[in-house]
Amino acid sequence: MKNRIPVSGIIIPLIYFLSGVVLIFNNVKLHELYLNSIPIFDFSYFLLSNGCWCIFYSIILRRLFVKHRQVYLDFLIIFALIEFVWMLANIYMFYEFRTQFYAYSIVFNFSFLYLFMYERRIFRK
Repeated sequence: MKNRIPVSGIIIPLIYFLSGVVLIFNNVKLHELYLNSIPIFDFSYFLLSNGCWCIFYSIILRRLFVKHRQVYLDFLIIFALIEFVWMLANIYMFYEFRTQFYAYSIVFNFSFLYLFMYERRIFRK
């Protein structure tokens, strides 16, 4: 039992990295589909910035998990707070646009929040 590792250090960065790649390379199609509008420019700045944020966040999570495991465990509450704020933003976006993408995002953010809080409880000193 001593060699337990947090699952969130493997699963969450992978999911965020894949979603960031999808948001960056398919931002115009996703903008038309999920925001119910045609982008003014050749790219959707909103989805492009969300994709960059997802990739940046996944790299931070993974680097902390691999290089500094104890710091990662100490920062689990900060990561849970980030997921909570991200979930609130998705709730607002769902209220504004009423598309299924935001409903799925809310479910994912809540499950990541729950996983961070669960691991914080397990790996507490």
